[in-house]
Amino acid sequence: MHAAEPPVSPAPEATPSPLGRRGLLLGTGTLVAGAVLAACASEPEPPAAPPTGPTLAEPTPVTGEGQFETFVAEIHDAVAAADEARDAALLAPRVTGSAAEFRTAAYGMIAKAEEWAADLKHPGKELIVPMTSVGEAFPRVAIALVADSVDEGVPYFMVLQQNDARSPYTTWGWAQQAVGVDMPMVPDQRVGAEPVAADESGLLRTPAEALALYAKVLSDGDGADPDDLLAPNPFQTATHERIQAERAELNAGVEWDEAATIKEVYTVKDGEFAGLRTDDGGAIVMGTLMSTRKVNVKDGATMSYAEDNKYTKLIGKKEFTDTYVRQYGTTVAMYIPPADAGTQIQPIGGTQSALGASGS
Repeated sequence: MHAAEPPVSPAPEATPSPLGRRGLLLGTGTLVAGAVLAACASEPEPPAAPPTGPTLAEPTPVTGEGQFETFVAEIHDAVAAADEARDAALLAPRVTGSAAEFRTAAYGMIAKAEEWAADLKHPGKELIVPMTSVGEAFPRVAIALVADSVDEGVPYFMVLQQNDARSPYTTWGWAQQAVGVDMPMVPDQRVGAEPVAADESGLLRTPAEALALYAKVLSDGDGADPDDLLAPNPFQTATHERIQAERAELNAGVEWDEAATIKEVYTVKDGEFAGLRTDDGGAIVMGTLMSTRKVNVKDGATMSYAEDNKYTKLIGKKEFTDTYVRQYGTTVAMYIPPADAGTQIQPIGGTQSALGASGS
């Protein structure tokens, strides 16, 4: 039994979709249309200068907008140079963690199939909205909204983190802004935002629980969210549509799942988390999800894929009688409302990277 490779849509990082043009708003006010975000309501006055000594009357951001413009530009330049040379060593010191791991995997895939080079998309140099933390504790965290590296592209949420006073600000990931989703309001950069921990209370769910719920729903569908805590979102919809389309292709002409089954399982990656408070007492959080999409071929069946399939070029074969597996990494951004807000957890961004494939 044969089934052609279904037309799996490229990962969000490979082909940015026209993600929503609604964006973060600085300070109190209403959301505005347009990819470039700006304050459109009352601007808070900067905290008063201290009369004596280093202690301010109120917390203020530890890093200024001008500094973040430099960080974002240096991250862009590092990624662009590494992509051109296809050398992950050029990502250091600004690009670390999953972002570096995902790029390393991409360069390896390009070496086997040149068409993977089209997936090398990344944020640009222009800082649109910096959301910076207050306080002196480390690690220091910021979440910046950054323009795309292509004209008329869609912005990315980018994590920025400083581990200690001697370390530079680095990024471990970026997530492209989601289509048609209202964005939360964030504090003015001059005031700064309170850092949020992974186990923060007072929210609809802790950030750790919200990320785990998202991974579970991506894996198992809406039935994994019986309390309906998670709002509809483009990444989830597109992911499930691709899987169901492939499932139908695999079993074309036979009963459902008679020839093969397909399942993708998402898990939250430990050690990568950033969270900052929004104006309403909620939080914007970012994390990394890892996933494995596995096709199990039934006894006696053979799955045959097209000659030009990018994934099978990595494996070196196009027919499978047992399993066909693809690995992905996804950086996500989510808004978690306060516990008493009466609204849902809203995924607001996601960028997925293919990491490899295997099969037999």
